Amino acid sequence: MEVQAVTVGPTESDLESRIDAVLLEAFPWLPPGSLKHQTKFAFKFGHKTVEIDGAKVSQAQARADILITKDEIPVAVLELKRPGLELLPEDRDQGLSYARMLHPRPPLVIVSNGAEQVILETHSGMEWQPETQSEQAVQKLMAAAGAIAAADLDHAVEVLLGPGSAVWVDAIRAATETVLSDMTGDWDEFDKPFVEGFLIPRRAADAVLHEVRRPKRITILEGAALSGKSSVLREIATSQKNADDMAVLFVEADSHGDNGIVETITAILADELGWNVSTDDTRAWLVRMSHQGGHALVLAIDGIGTPRNAVRKDIEELSGNRFGDQLRMILGLDDTVTQRLTKNETGRKATNIGRRASKVTLGLLNEREFGAAVDLLLDRRIGLMNGAKSAAEYRVPWVLRSLVSEIVDDPKYADESLMAGLPPLMGPDLLRKARTRFEGHHDIRHSYQALAEAVLKDDEEGGRQIATALQSLEAFVVRRRTLLKFMSPSELDELIDKGFAKHSINDDNDSIIVARIPELLASEIALHLAGELKERMHDPEAAAEWLITRCARIALGDVIGAQALFDCAALGGSISLNFIEHMLNTKPRADKLKPGMKFAMSHPDAGRINLTIQGNGKIVVEGRGQRAVVDFDEFDEGDIYGDMESWMILSHLAGHPFILQEPGGSILGRADPALLMEIGTAPMALRRPVQDIDMNMVPMHHMEDHGAIVCHAAGIVEPITFSLLKFLGAEQEGAEEWIDDVINRQSLPLLVRIDIALLAIADRGATVAARWADAVRKSRVLPAIDNFSRMHY
Repeated sequence: MEVQAVTVGPTESDLESRIDAVLLEAFPWLPPGSLKHQTKFAFKFGHKTVEIDGAKVSQAQARADILITKDEIPVAVLELKRPGLELLPEDRDQGLSYARMLHPRPPLVIVSNGAEQVILETHSGMEWQPETQSEQAVQKLMAAAGAIAAADLDHAVEVLLGPGSAVWVDAIRAATETVLSDMTGDWDEFDKPFVEGFLIPRRAADAVLHEVRRPKRITILEGAALSGKSSVLREIATSQKNADDMAVLFVEADSHGDNGIVETITAILADELGWNVSTDDTRAWLVRMSHQGGHALVLAIDGIGTPRNAVRKDIEELSGNRFGDQLRMILGLDDTVTQRLTKNETGRKATNIGRRASKVTLGLLNEREFGAAVDLLLDRRIGLMNGAKSAAEYRVPWVLRSLVSEIVDDPKYADESLMAGLPPLMGPDLLRKARTRFEGHHDIRHSYQALAEAVLKDDEEGGRQIATALQSLEAFVVRRRTLLKFMSPSELDELIDKGFAKHSINDDNDSIIVARIPELLASEIALHLAGELKERMHDPEAAAEWLITRCARIALGDVIGAQALFDCAALGGSISLNFIEHMLNTKPRADKLKPGMKFAMSHPDAGRINLTIQGNGKIVVEGRGQRAVVDFDEFDEGDIYGDMESWMILSHLAGHPFILQEPGGSILGRADPALLMEIGTAPMALRRPVQDIDMNMVPMHHMEDHGAIVCHAAGIVEPITFSLLKFLGAEQEGAEEWIDDVINRQSLPLLVRIDIALLAIADRGATVAARWADAVRKSRVLPAIDNFSRMHY
């Protein structure tokens, strides 16, 4: 433990004069000026170097810690109290603890308030009473100081972690820093939850800190698996590393086997601080800390899976009456675990933990958080194309990390003059990312395969209540009784315990299971459909109708349908021209809203809502026992859309080059350009609705005789426009003739979609493709758009 002198700049003059006076009284026989002092010094404490700022401590605790040296060798630690304050035993303990941590070890500790003082021997803790006060006596003590016993060092550590010391705050923060460092890896190290320098600020962190400072003894941060709870706890710990009211200890509960919380904290103290203590010692220390003044100790506990008895018992104990409110806990929990910790077995009564806890829920990235993520990526030369803010997949933190990991691994990214870009939406790539992310997680994949079969079976059997059917359009839900035909109750319980599924009761009192990793379940559903689709392809038209019907009634149906076609081909199946033609002939339709029409919709907060159109410009809204009649004048000439699924599936398919081939093997030519041209004429936005209002609200132009057209300002929000982008970006020479054919087609929606795609290519900078796109826009596409006299931009 080598002493480091770290004083920078002059100390305050009044403190200097007081130090000089004490040294003159303590060592009158030493030559004037032979002793130097440092109001800042440092020592090694476990794996961390702790810095002591005596002047700062003097302001906060009415006591200054000063290191005295002679010929650059430590002679004494001076505990200098303010004048008039009594010398207390804890002042001695503090000075002795500092001295015993230093190397070389100063032989003396001086405790003084200016009027009275005591000089202690470091190695014994007894008052120094030499036969003769001389330099030789000090040298003798310095030799004896090196023979300190290990027990004395343990006591020194205990004192430094005690209520009277300011060192414990730095020690706890140092332990947190080490734990977080161990959990931090490269972008592609998915077994480590954090990436250095990448931390998206979340609103939930502020909400949790508000609860902690109320003060609340327990604050639960709950969310779905992989929603970013660990990162929020990391944000809290790092943002409070200089706080003057709390010190955060990050506790990874699942990193020490079956240990309870107190045992895990004991292991952290032993590993990081070199403190050889028992669990009882740790518990006693936590009791002392919880009743002290000054900094509160906040335990940020991550990785609480199935609430074991040891974990539950420790949480209850640490939040109980024996401990004071200066000990507080933040629990990062899958929302499936929250219920088990906060409610009794019947679910009707709160447990001790439930009564003591407040709750903060973590969801997808909101608009502000997404903006912060975009800025962080831009700092790393990674941009998102216009339209990405409307893509739900980019609000999932693990998806962003997966995409960035591919970019940083690309050798071209090493060229710091280049800027990388993420597409405006993912489509089937989202499912392929999920397969990569969970590759090797055979237990989860197996359970999700059974879950996929159950979801499809539940839809196929029918008989579901309206609330369940509506939920199935927005999330992957299945009735519990159906799921238990495909997996055992114990397997379902394990899936729920791990946070990959959640049990719920909906508005129709159906007992349902909700999948918490929708991307992975969508991937498994696509694989299941692909196998069945291959067997049905002997009747192409019936197979197409079957696929459209299945995908129209499940969440992410268009993405699943497209991936099922890719998987079908990978399994050796063939996709005939008759199949494609039948899907093309199943066109989206727009119907006028008419009096007497009834609708049902699901709202994330209000649940199921029933709507009835009246003939007097009114609409009846009913939900959760309430009924209201509201004006509906602005919608009485509006449209409702149906039969969207087929063209949406083809929108994804058209973004990939593919050829038509006769049964005999003759190649007829590429099919994707014709698909793009046909699907691009759709007179409405070809995108699935999103519950989040920020992502769902896309600016549109309602053009008479041309339908509803996405505004340029929205960017690329439709899969068909993204497919046009990929085609035009890769087929520049052949695309010009294709664009001429498009102009002859006289479709304003198609021209606008092409213009949006070309504008995105032109924005890529000084590239050949960008210059080509800009020239084609100005010379061909924009003049063609101008020919439509009713176009308003």
